[in-house]
Amino acid sequence: MKKKIKCGFTLVELIVVMAIFSILLLGAMMITQPVSRMYKNTTLSEKTYSLSNNIQVFLQGRLEYAEVIGVGTSNKLDLDTSGAFDKTDLAVWAEDFRQEHFVNTVGYNGTAVVPLKGKIHIIRLVNNADGAFPQGQITERIYDFRADQPISIASDPAEVAQLNDTYFNAADAAYNFSYALGATTLQSVPTPAGGLSGKGETYRALANDVKNKQADINQEKLAVSIVIDKKTGGSIDVAESGNTYRAFTDPLSLQVANLPLTNVMHRKNKNEDFGISRPYMDPATSKVDFLAAFHTPASAGGSGRSYSESTSNGTSILDKSIDFNNDIYFIFAYTDEIVNS
Repeated sequence: MKKKIKCGFTLVELIVVMAIFSILLLGAMMITQPVSRMYKNTTLSEKTYSLSNNIQVFLQGRLEYAEVIGVGTSNKLDLDTSGAFDKTDLAVWAEDFRQEHFVNTVGYNGTAVVPLKGKIHIIRLVNNADGAFPQGQITERIYDFRADQPISIASDPAEVAQLNDTYFNAADAAYNFSYALGATTLQSVPTPAGGLSGKGETYRALANDVKNKQADINQEKLAVSIVIDKKTGGSIDVAESGNTYRAFTDPLSLQVANLPLTNVMHRKNKNEDFGISRPYMDPATSKVDFLAAFHTPASAGGSGRSYSESTSNGTSILDKSIDFNNDIYFIFAYTDEIVNS
């Protein structure tokens, strides 16, 4: 009877098989890594698009139906000439706005002619984090006013965040938010010093920022460009030929919030200016002009514009160049909040 001999793999055969499996595994990893990176970047791109789209919808919803609106930037809003922009300047701006658009306007409460009252809103697009609010947050202050009473420069309504904290504090909230006035596009730019050169990264910037072009905005085409990019290694400020622009790397998203200003655009007064006709009481004679413009007549010092880039005293409050160190402010009022006192 023959004895069975058990056969096995030799050490050399095992080494050969292990080498073949290692080569196959390495090949599989080389194939899956780009796919995995592509999936990750696609997921991030979808998230940045979703966030920027939400902000676009928010801005359009809040500003579209403003009756009157003004625009300013933080570097131009030192209205009390103290040498620094602060909350007092916003109260001065709110009072200028009241004087320009609502001073001495009146309504009828059923028995008598009375001053109008309402609310003045100031929205802030935060480009420069200040400790209270992160970069990218949108805040709002609301000032109550009466047409016959000045707003105190000591007024300090609460500044309330409008975007959910999860935009900035969630575990996957790894994004920067940047705001610029005007509609623009992205263009490719050279890899900046300190950038991720040699790693397949592509840098892009706002075309108007690279060209140092002034924002082309007015009441017919008011817009805000919203850029969202990754927080770590996502953007670098580049100084070039006397101009500084911000270069962003992928994944990033650009959304343009076009603000149609429906109420400002489509309601006119007798002087063919934009706005809503409001009765005006001459403080000297107490005579009511029921066909007066909604704003203070030019003879009383008002500019007569329902869209403004300056205060009632003619001070420029708007920097139209793209500077991401400047916060952007909108001041406005809604028709349905203006009532008889």
